[in-house]
This record gives sequence, structure tokens and C-alpha cells, in this order.
Amino acid sequence: MPAEAPVTQAVFPFRLSMGETIRSWVGGPAILLRCLDGGPYSGAMNLGLLALSAAALFSPQDLLIHGGTIRPGVTASQDGRLLALDPVPALLVKDGKIVASGDLEQLRALGQAAAELDLDGAVLIPGLQDAHGHLLGLGEMLEQVDLVGVQSYSELIRLVTAAAENLPAGAWVLGRGWDQTRWEGAEFPHHAALSEAVPGNPVLLDRIDGHAVLVNHAALELAGLVGEDSGEPDPSGGRILRDEAGRPTGVLIDRAMGRVTRWLPPARKEDVRRRILAGVHRALAVGLCCVHDMGTDRLTLEVLSQLRDEGQLPLRVAAYLPGNSLLRVNELYGLAALADSRFQVAGVKLMVDGALGSRGAWLLADYSDEPGHRGLQRFEDLELVRLVRLCAEAGLQPATHAIGDAAVRQVLDAYGVVAGELPSLHRLRPRLEHAQVVAPADWHRLAALGVIPSMQPTHATSDLRWAEDRLGAARVRGAYAWRRLHSEAAPLAFGSDFPVERPNPLEGIYAAITRQDAEGKPEGGWLPGQRLSAAEAVGAFTSGAAFALGEETIRGSLLVGYVLDGTVLDLDPFTLDSKSAGQLLGAKVLLTLVDGEIVFDGR
Repeated sequence: MPAEAPVTQAVFPFRLSMGETIRSWVGGPAILLRCLDGGPYSGAMNLGLLALSAAALFSPQDLLIHGGTIRPGVTASQDGRLLALDPVPALLVKDGKIVASGDLEQLRALGQAAAELDLDGAVLIPGLQDAHGHLLGLGEMLEQVDLVGVQSYSELIRLVTAAAENLPAGAWVLGRGWDQTRWEGAEFPHHAALSEAVPGNPVLLDRIDGHAVLVNHAALELAGLVGEDSGEPDPSGGRILRDEAGRPTGVLIDRAMGRVTRWLPPARKEDVRRRILAGVHRALAVGLCCVHDMGTDRLTLEVLSQLRDEGQLPLRVAAYLPGNSLLRVNELYGLAALADSRFQVAGVKLMVDGALGSRGAWLLADYSDEPGHRGLQRFEDLELVRLVRLCAEAGLQPATHAIGDAAVRQVLDAYGVVAGELPSLHRLRPRLEHAQVVAPADWHRLAALGVIPSMQPTHATSDLRWAEDRLGAARVRGAYAWRRLHSEAAPLAFGSDFPVERPNPLEGIYAAITRQDAEGKPEGGWLPGQRLSAAEAVGAFTSGAAFALGEETIRGSLLVGYVLDGTVLDLDPFTLDSKSAGQLLGAKVLLTLVDGEIVFDGR
């Protein structure tokens, strides 16, 4: 039967293997709406048929979108490459879902009562997601001393001193974002100058990667790290940097940070709520429709649940609980059932090493710029296996932070052991967070185990100045290898790791396409063989991120049967290449839509 034949009943989207056909016979006027390939990674064609003959089915709460470029998303070619789907003229949305795609006048006749959104020449793409962020951390950063981009230790001290002057004696001074690799000499600071400038307030300043802190004498004193106790050994999985006399320098790495952070005043629920909302609204303003929130603690979980119940959560949030200690099974069971369309407990975040910038990433061989040091191992092998097993038994996805090649190998080994015991682990789609350094022998194992690489393009462009110093010329060629992972593994899921990096996904797309920093350096891109196409980069922030949540058949594309989550921009990212992608750095987010509703308006 011809494709234009009328249909009288609705047939909701379903999987159709290649080569199959659909035949329907009807007896009344209606419209047949055909959805293009909606399974970007399935190798199958996803056809959606909806027949709706009564305009009365629609209301002003429904939406007809037209008047610009509507990009449905990406699809996989036969050789595995991601390609952009052709634009469509219009979308018809009912109850937050796309029910029709095609000719504007046909859709207008079908949805006469629907409100219209004229894009006025703008570009609608599938709603952008951040597959690895920290909402509370983003909100906290907005209230702390901003040290991002500080060019010297003296500049840091000046900013912290100014903040302390507005606080009562004894109150904590908190800041975030310093990066000693930007300073002359690129050495970690000593607290002496900071302690002299701010003697009356404890100071705690997070490094840009969140895996090290700088504290002053007052904070060290609270932690018992001065005087007779200053020679205390490093905790397992942590490091207390010391000067030549053996005294703490004030820099604490990974698990050593807890020696000071335990003395911070406990967070109040109203403070967490305010900071979460600030993070949510910042995310919406940069075009994000969904955030995979990594390390969501119990109080934050409670606040997010409450905001959802009150109808005050305009952003989709997939929470990953912290799992850095041996969890009891009864703490996990039942959490997966808390999900709804706006908020869900998706999994557990495990952390097996630190960060490369603070030399906490766990490597198979010594750091090139610190012989004898290989980073920090946070878990013994059997302990990690047990944690992954607990996640699988509870139906929660393990999302494991692994930056160094030794950490990546340990995680893959643990996933392999548990998958052999519990095949259900494959259905949970275990994740590898960051995967910045992967040994060549382990490339193929990600695909074999069905592991999703969850990566952050701006990490590479932030780290390119010093990554070779840490890793050496040979090892760095296997670092931040998006192209290789895209070819070898499951779909890439991209994010920013905000507030470690800025939350703007357009900056991440730019970095993925160019492998250059915001100044366009280095010319031609850093290790340019690992660049991605625009379709691949956008896909990793949309359908790839949705795949990581097991939602690729309902979100991540603008296809019939999918939820209308969309980001409206003043340019079309799918048309860009490595030479023109710089336009993304000045692009404007005009609208963010979740469930077909405008949740941010930047017009």
C-alpha cells in the first residue's frame, strides 16, 4: 500500500527490523506520520505511526513547532558512523510527546487547537544532556570564592583575603577552581603565605579537579595536622603533601581531604535547596534538559525528591549515589523504583582513583614528571568487585570514576567478574567515567563488556598544556581518545564534570570537534586524529547520553513517539567542522524545553 494511505487508528512507535514492512488498511480520513530512523545505535529502523483525525484531541497546552530548522538528531550509517538526520519542517507535540513530524499545513490542520511556537529562523536540536555533572557543586561554586583562571598564588591570596574581610572571625572561607599548572613553576603551593594573610579564619580551597584542597594553618590545626601529629601517615587512597621538614604543606589529595572537610559545618537543608536550584537554573540557561548527577548524597537526594514532588524541578535529574564505602544491600534495594520522568536514582558512583592534574590518577607505570609515583588506588580488587555486585543485585547502574590506565583496567576486570556471575549487569549498561588514559590492550574490552565511556571533552582541552608532562610522549597518544573509543566501544556519553569545567555543552561540542582550547590553541588541534564530527559530538551530548540511561528510545532525538526535550540555538551545530566550530563559543541558547514546556527563555 502507498505510504500516503490514510490510517484510522494510532499505532505507537515500535521496533522494526530492517527489511520488514508495515501494512494498514483504513476506512476514514486521517494522516499517516512516519518517523525517520530513531534507533541511532540499534541497527534497526524505528517507525512511528500515529493517526489522529480529530483536532479536538489537542489543546492550547499542546504545541506546534515550526518556522526554523528542526534537527531530529543522528543516525548510524552501515559502517557505524554517526550522521545527522535531515531537518523536518514541523513537529506536533501532545502531552509532552512528539506525535507528528512533517508538513506544516498538514500538522496545523491536525492540531488546530495547539499553541504554535515559531522558531523565527532558529535551530531546534534534541535536548542537550550532561552525562556527568554535580548540581550541588555548581550551586556551591556560585557562593564561593571563584578561583578559576587565577594566574598566580599571590592573586589567589588576594581574592581569599578580600573574602575573609567580610566574614566573622572563625568562619570558614571556601573557594574553588585554583590550578597550579597555570602559575609560574607549576608547583603546588605551601600554606605559609596564605596562613599569614588569613590567620583568623579556617580556609579550604578546592583545586579545579575537586581531587585536592589547599588549606591554611587554622584548618590544619582543626584537623590535627600540626605539631606532634604532623607526621601522621597518608590515608589509604589519599596523600598529604609535605615540605622538606616533613610538615604538611596544606595540600591534601583525594581521601586525605577528609581530614579537614569533616570539620566543615554540616549543610542545612535550606542551603542545599538554594544551591541545587541555583545549579538547576544555570544548567537550563546553557541548554541542558537533563543532568546525570554524580555523587548525590542523601540530603541532596531528599531535596531533589521534594522539589520533584512540589513541581519545582524543571530539569531532568538522574542521580548516582556515592558508593565509596562498602554499602549494605538494604541501602540500595528499592531505590531504582523511585524513578519518574523528571527525577530518578539511576545508579551508584564509585571512585577508584584520583585526577591526573593532582597526580592522583592511578597509572600502570610511573608518572613521567614524578618517578616512583603511580597515583592513588582507592579500592582493593575484591572490594570493588563486591561493590559492583551490590549495584547489579539492586538493579542500579555502576558508574565508576577511572582516569588512569591502571584504574581503567581494575574497573574492567571487576565488571568482567560480576558480569560472569550476574548477566543482568549487561542490561544495566555499566559506565566508565572519564576514561582519560586507557592501555592499548584494554581498548577492545569496553565493547566486549558493553561498557559505556562517559567522557568530558573540555577535560582534554583544559589538560593539554601539561598532560604530556604527566604521561610522556608515548602514553599521551592514548589519552582522551574519543575517536578510538567511539570506534571500539558503545556510544559515547559526553558531559562536562561541572563545576570542574563550565557547564556549557556547546563548549564541549566545540572541544570535541576541534580539540582546541577557547583561544584556538594548538593550531590544528591537539592529537587531531581523535577529533569527532559535529554529528558525533552532538550525538554524544544527546542520544549517547540518553543511551547511557537506557532511554534512547524515548529521549535524545526529536522523533515521533519521543518526549519533546529540545534546545533552541541561534546556529546549527550540525553544519560545523573543525575550522568553523569556533562559532559555538559565541552561540546563544534561545530556549530550553522539557516535556514540551519552555523552562528557559533567553530570547
